[in-house]
Amino acid sequence: MGNDILPTYEKISSIRREVNSTCLRCGVEKETLLYVMRNCLRAGAVLVYGGLNNKLLGGSYSRCVDWIEDVARTLDKKSFSDFITVLWNIWNSQNNRVFRGVEEEAKVTWEKAASLSQDFRIFNLLEKPMLPRPIMEKA
Repeated sequence: MGNDILPTYEKISSIRREVNSTCLRCGVEKETLLYVMRNCLRAGAVLVYGGLNNKLLGGSYSRCVDWIEDVARTLDKKSFSDFITVLWNIWNSQNNRVFRGVEEEAKVTWEKAASLSQDFRIFNLLEKPMLPRPIMEKA
């Protein structure tokens, strides 16, 4: 995700002109990595189902990694690990739709991520954020 190399339709269409770059799930916008993970209605439903607050879903970003870095500044290490697990499950859900024609409900995608996180016991809300908050200089 950090290098933006996952095969989204936007990436594929830049190589193969006959491929449409529009999101297959919703058909609303170009399928960029940021769109698949956060902005698509399906991804947003998973994130909201899990209780992700508007602070983490707001803001304007041009790259997925910028959004993920902001989230890392907000969450502690364990919560951030859970967050990445949710994103991985959103990507898997997208692949299930594309390659198998199976559309999962937001609840199912979230529960898969929660189960995986529990299996690895990565819940802990007491740790410091993984990346330090940026220092804001007063003008």
